[in-house]
Amino acid sequence: MSDITTALRLDAITTLQTTRTTAIYPALQPDSTYPTQAPERVPLDYALAYHLLEGAAAAARSCDAETLDWYRAGPSRNWSYLTTATRLGPRVVLAPTPEQMIRTPLSETPYYVIGPRTSVAPDDLAALASSAFTHTADAGLGSLISAHAAVVCLTGHRRPYQVLRNFSITRLPATVFTDHIGDSRVLGRELVHEAAHNWLNDALTALQITIPDEQVFFSPWRDTERPAFGFLHACFAFPLSMVYAARILPSAAGTTRTVLADHLSQQRAHLTRAEHDFTQALGLVPNETLRHRLETVYQHARAL
Repeated sequence: MSDITTALRLDAITTLQTTRTTAIYPALQPDSTYPTQAPERVPLDYALAYHLLEGAAAAARSCDAETLDWYRAGPSRNWSYLTTATRLGPRVVLAPTPEQMIRTPLSETPYYVIGPRTSVAPDDLAALASSAFTHTADAGLGSLISAHAAVVCLTGHRRPYQVLRNFSITRLPATVFTDHIGDSRVLGRELVHEAAHNWLNDALTALQITIPDEQVFFSPWRDTERPAFGFLHACFAFPLSMVYAARILPSAAGTTRTVLADHLSQQRAHLTRAEHDFTQALGLVPNETLRHRLETVYQHARAL
């Protein structure tokens, strides 16, 4: 566990989140400043700041002055009305309907932005997410979730063996979008997977790294060739979901245990197929610190 914990501890990300939040506040509300916060509070403010920025930009483009004013007042707003108490601290848990999701050319997938009419998820879904946060902490991955899944949007309910749709987008860091099956342990796996994507995006930004897309690599997860950026994302997020599944499996039973065990089995096969290409793709990462972290996570999962 210590190797994974160390691999996920990157001070540059903490600095990035604080610096970006500090810059967004006065951009939205002149003369406002981002107050000094306890480190555990920064990721939520970071996520909310980007929701405000995204919403304000959309309101400005549509000449909606009233909504724009709402977003610009965000830095001074008390956001407690949207938060759910969890073991990892206050989190925002939402359950947007398909009609509330935004479809724009700026993103390949529909997404949701917090706005004037946003309300918290129903109590049962908030409790589901809160329990999932607890499972991630029990699995030793609480710091990953704390920093990179501060806002969780539950996008739909699926049956246990259906494919779950989950995603994150660079426009809304520290926000996770995911389906669920009504099981908190399985939801914890999805949170870890998407938080891993957010971690890697933040790490690349913080370390000022660009992954060249000229080379492509075969992805067993999509059964097709993918540019290095997407391939490396998969080689980081899926291994971390395996680490979570392996650690939480002893406490699971019934269908939950089967789902998590099947996930581990499937991912072991994928990592075996991807290993040669992963080694080649890793060579495109110019930063030794990041290369070491990606390889540590991958090899840890390979040994499970």
